[in-house]
Amino acid sequence: MAERQISDDLQNVLPEFRAIFEEIFLDEDSDEFDGFDEQDVEDETDVRHIFDEESWQEGGRRPSTFTFVSRAGINENVLPVPEENTLSYLEYFESIVSDTIVSKVVDETNNYATNYLQTHQNLPPFSRLGNWTNTSVPEMKSFLGITIAMGIVRQLDIQDYWSTNVVISTPFFNTVMSRDRFLALMSFLHLSDNNIAVLRGQPGYSPLQKLGDPYKDILSNFQRVYTPGKNIAIDEGMIPWRGNLHFRVYSPDKPCKYGLKMYMLCDSANGYCSRMELYTGRDGQQQPPSQFGATYNLVLRLVSPYLNKGYHLYMDNYFSSPQLFYELYLQATVACGTVRSNRRGIPQKLKSQRLTKGEIFVVHNSTLVAVKYADKKDVILLTTIHEGVKVDTGRLDQDGSHIVKPDCVLSYNRYMGAVDRCDQMVANGSFDRRTLKWWKKVFFHMIGLAVLNSYILYKSRTRHPVHQRIFRRELVSQLMEVSELSGAAPRGRKRTSAEILQRLTARHFMSHLPPTDKRSHGKRRCVVCGPGELELFKSSHPHEPVPKCMGRETTFQCKQCQVALCIEPCFELFHTKSEYVLAYKRQKTATTQSGQEE
Repeated sequence: MAERQISDDLQNVLPEFRAIFEEIFLDEDSDEFDGFDEQDVEDETDVRHIFDEESWQEGGRRPSTFTFVSRAGINENVLPVPEENTLSYLEYFESIVSDTIVSKVVDETNNYATNYLQTHQNLPPFSRLGNWTNTSVPEMKSFLGITIAMGIVRQLDIQDYWSTNVVISTPFFNTVMSRDRFLALMSFLHLSDNNIAVLRGQPGYSPLQKLGDPYKDILSNFQRVYTPGKNIAIDEGMIPWRGNLHFRVYSPDKPCKYGLKMYMLCDSANGYCSRMELYTGRDGQQQPPSQFGATYNLVLRLVSPYLNKGYHLYMDNYFSSPQLFYELYLQATVACGTVRSNRRGIPQKLKSQRLTKGEIFVVHNSTLVAVKYADKKDVILLTTIHEGVKVDTGRLDQDGSHIVKPDCVLSYNRYMGAVDRCDQMVANGSFDRRTLKWWKKVFFHMIGLAVLNSYILYKSRTRHPVHQRIFRRELVSQLMEVSELSGAAPRGRKRTSAEILQRLTARHFMSHLPPTDKRSHGKRRCVVCGPGELELFKSSHPHEPVPKCMGRETTFQCKQCQVALCIEPCFELFHTKSEYVLAYKRQKTATTQSGQEE
């Protein structure tokens, strides 16, 4: 019935369309597709005609407008708002560095330690690696907390954090973890499985394979937790590194000139890093560059989640090109940035125009506006956001006249510094200890970046936020609380650095101990010779039982320090030697040896 109806309809179809009608409705296939013919391919000049010299006209144009449709801010599906609208600092941090990520680091660290100890069975008897026990998630959180704290408290050497010297002592670190345990964790720290690593030059090789899944997961959480605002910026950042690495770069314009280059996309409002890509050299590119170059592909990769949403993108002349701006415009994303004069598509009339300081020359085509502005030197900007006219900056010159600049220059100066701001804030509190492994340097930089991002998340939900240094300090405390780990407890009451410094520098006087019910003067064991005699006995009689009372009892004390001391030599040793028990042992040993010689 249906075929009869179609046959009747064919009689009413024009002859030139009858073949097409039969193919669609009568299920009669035509010849197989043999590929495009040269005449079918659109001429390249038809696509890129907007970059021809004739297409540029003097003057500005009305700016492009796209409605911003993203919901900027924290993703409440990932980090919901509690009823009291308060979250701990640790909860913000764990939204980025989750327990799952820490667990992966723990597994790979234990794996590597086991394999290492199996192949190195002849370690020295007192090697800190030989006493290794597998780590856990709570201990790894304490380890990360210590690295964050080292960015707050600076020491010249990493072992100085566990020093007992009164000038540089920091008791916090010894209460969390012993020095040898921290250094063992640092030695065995691993993020990927070496057994499945692909050698360089082999199929499937990735220069970033040492960073493993934790690196990818942290980057994914940067984007997942937070959506940037309308204005975003792309720029280069640096991770300091001077070791031998084939994708290490030299950037003379950066404060840190040698290191690993990373491309970052940040929110211009607060410096939040949403996306990041580490530069791994030409050999590390997963795909060959397109006809427009590797930088063109890089920008489109970084901004891909935010295309067709009305974003305003800012970049410098390393990234900018007319073809890139046109492609972004086609995907409902407008852009602004400085551009190099030798970029393909920049009109000759703009490059050859001579200007005096303060003058501008503007040309436009159907999409782009190009502005040449003479400041201290000539600078060219491309924009699809602005009209290309001068606007008042709100500031006065030395002669009292109003300072005016192109609208695109003002916006560029306002929104372009997001990446540099982010880099600066990370560097101020980063864990910058030297290491021979480049991937450890990247990992600790990522932890610092995660702390900064979590602080920005906290600020976005807090009416009166604390300073970043306080946020970092309290975050370390909360990491220690959840880990429930502590170092070896010191014997006796713990003396603070101030008390130790006062013991060695202040004025001290001898006095009698206060009287008791049975004695006119009290009597206590000396705090110097008591422990000193005990340690001497243990070293000289290792197999004999230790007596209950060692050292001398005295009726004297230091009036200021309130400790029992013998008049000679303990009072002097206690107030002149930092390690007074060790000094007593050496003096007693020297006296004994000289007596034996006589």
